[in-house]
Amino acid sequence: MTTDRTAATVTARGEAVVPGRPDEGIWTIELTALADGPDAALANVTSKGQALTALLDEIGIDAEMRSTSGVSVREEFDHVDGTQVRRGFRAHATTTVRLQDPTIAGRLIQGSAERAQAQVRGPSWWIAPDNPARVEACRRAAIEAKRKAQAYAEALDLRLGPVVEIKEPSTGSSPMPRARGLTLTAAEVAIDVDPGELNVEAQVEVTFELE
Repeated sequence: MTTDRTAATVTARGEAVVPGRPDEGIWTIELTALADGPDAALANVTSKGQALTALLDEIGIDAEMRSTSGVSVREEFDHVDGTQVRRGFRAHATTTVRLQDPTIAGRLIQGSAERAQAQVRGPSWWIAPDNPARVEACRRAAIEAKRKAQAYAEALDLRLGPVVEIKEPSTGSSPMPRARGLTLTAAEVAIDVDPGELNVEAQVEVTFELE
């Protein structure tokens, strides 16, 4: 007679943090105009948008690296002495720009303010999935999981067997690390933008058989 026995296992979590240079900086450029009517407000914003497009072409930002992320127009009022006073119609247009070369960020900020009277917000720094820092963080997390599992096994006078399962725990966090941004509207801007390094985190759970 044979008896089936489920092999004992141990599961350990490994974590690692590795610094990495961001691959892109994401900037938001906001255009706005106030006019008596909605058509005039939108026409004003459209004119500013054309100036912005010319700037982006000039500094070499490819079309696939920019997108219109919002357009709106609404009636605007002020409150004066408890009375609602109509100001006109406010039009907004928002363009998102992704820069892989941070050295041209200064030209983007200054040109947007001067030529399109825009507000520039950003950057949000992004580390691509194939960035070497991500791979290195995963490797170190796996090593840490094995080291912890080895310690548990030795404490119980056992040995680690083959790997049964590897999984990444869900953290629910955004894959896009963000840095504090700037809001700039002045026509005269002289600024160097350096992304520095961001921390890339990795977690993994590894289950081993015990022998």
